[in-house]
Amino acid sequence: MRKFLLPVLLLVVGLFVFAACGRDDDTADSPLVGGWDFQSTPWYTFNADGTGTRPTHLGTGGNDSFNWSTRNGVLTITLTAGPVFNNAALTNVESWNYTISGSVLTLASNQVADEIWDYTRRN
Repeated sequence: MRKFLLPVLLLVVGLFVFAACGRDDDTADSPLVGGWDFQSTPWYTFNADGTGTRPTHLGTGGNDSFNWSTRNGVLTITLTAGPVFNNAALTNVESWNYTISGSVLTLASNQVADEIWDYTRRN
């Protein structure tokens, strides 16, 4: 019995360490909260409660609503309403690596190669 106890104990301790390192960021305190513009056009709005809006990518003049979260430098956007949400040919979950440098937010897609966008914090 003792020879099984040590490996099990090490596994449990390892899982706790792994879980602690990969914690979710708190959206309320996230530096993403607020408005971000693309080439002077209002684009993303990230709310502290983990919701947000952006203009639809389909050119219909409407907005997409989404839930968002971050973990280890990755922004996940899950669309909840809008034209893209209703288009079965498009995915409703997006994954972006993000960095913020000063007032510039850079998003690099984890789904489309070489798709990188810069946004400026709205005043």
